[in-house]
Amino acid sequence: MQDPLQDIKHFSPTMTISQVLTFFQRKEIGITRGMIQNYIRDGLLPPPVSKRLYTHKHLAALVIIDRLKSVFDIPTIQKTLTPYMDDEGLPLDFYSYILVKTANVAASWQTNIAPTLSEEGEAGTLLTMVFATELKMSIAAQEG
Repeated sequence: MQDPLQDIKHFSPTMTISQVLTFFQRKEIGITRGMIQNYIRDGLLPPPVSKRLYTHKHLAALVIIDRLKSVFDIPTIQKTLTPYMDDEGLPLDFYSYILVKTANVAASWQTNIAPTLSEEGEAGTLLTMVFATELKMSIAAQEG
């Protein structure tokens, strides 16, 4: 998974919701105002600081939620992910850990699985499933 937050240090440490939406639009990530508001209402994402500012941790949580929602429902994501969040979102070191694990899975997939698949659609589905499984196993291992 390419890191959409790789240049985050060039952005203000806090952003309004409009700035967050512009950031994700430039990264071609389909996060909307309604999604953010629903995630906050449902307790999946912490509310903004000072009632209107989002931090880099909020953005990290949104990136991971966006990836996971293609495989898991929101209650499952909430149960699995929120124990790792603080009052501003997902700590950036944990976010980085997820990216490293994902890169390892993707490399293994590219070498071992992709050559055996006949259609590109199968490969994308399988990669998503492997990512989701690896993430769940990694989180469970940390809990144990």
